[in-house]
Amino acid sequence: MNHLAHARLSSADPLHRVGNVTGDFIKGPLAPQGLSTKLREGVQHHRLIDRYTDDHAVTRELRELFAPPFRRYANILLDVAFDYFLIQHWQRFAALPRAAFVASVYDLLIAHRHELPAPLAEVTPRLVAHDWLSRCDSLKGVESTLRGLSRRLQRSNPLADGATEIDRHAAQIEAGFLAFFPEALAFSDALAVPPQD
Repeated sequence: MNHLAHARLSSADPLHRVGNVTGDFIKGPLAPQGLSTKLREGVQHHRLIDRYTDDHAVTRELRELFAPPFRRYANILLDVAFDYFLIQHWQRFAALPRAAFVASVYDLLIAHRHELPAPLAEVTPRLVAHDWLSRCDSLKGVESTLRGLSRRLQRSNPLADGATEIDRHAAQIEAGFLAFFPEALAFSDALAVPPQD
């Protein structure tokens, strides 16, 4: 899942949502990082959603669509594609209009950035200014996102050309997303329910 999907799958608690959105940037064990309880829970939620997504039968099947050299990066391609299709089908999965939802998430990120690890706190205004949660609203935005991800990886990779691959398999990925995302919402909601004795 990419940033917008993690925001949507988060609970409404402000720090839980901040932790979900920023989870990709907080690496390693959480205990030594001095995160507040709700922020730490948000990052943990983010990691559980990522694991659920990677292990799900639908995403395993969708990964097979990508031939080498893209298959090695199929999880990244699907994360970005899922944000694209979430934007296309936003009204199915959220009551609040997307622009209002995104603005509320940005307000939370700015308001709570002092609670994030320092390097991430410095990046947060840029994340908001460049509207990362809406970048995948078009295939051009998907391409831009994948180019940025390609530059961040240390080894040579084909991600800069990944938007073409997503477009090639768009019908199957969209159908897979529409089957998968309601299950991801149910899984996320179940995580928020305290275990029963």
